[in-house]
Amino acid sequence: MQSKPALYDLPLVERLRIVSLSEAARLAGVSEDHLRRHFSEKFIKLGPRRIGMRQGDALMIPAAE
Repeated sequence: MQSKPALYDLPLVERLRIVSLSEAARLAGVSEDHLRRHFSEKFIKLGPRRIGMRQGDALMIPAAE
């Protein structure tokens, strides 16, 4: 498994970028279901059926063991 990129090594623009839920789960090293259950307050509603998350928030989530 790849290690997470260092959060503060990324430019601010990249940390604020909104990524899809599947990409956020991949970055965090957890499942989409885990994100939905434990981190739904970080979600950003992009459309009627589309949900995203800031890349910086996804990188700050500790990986499930």
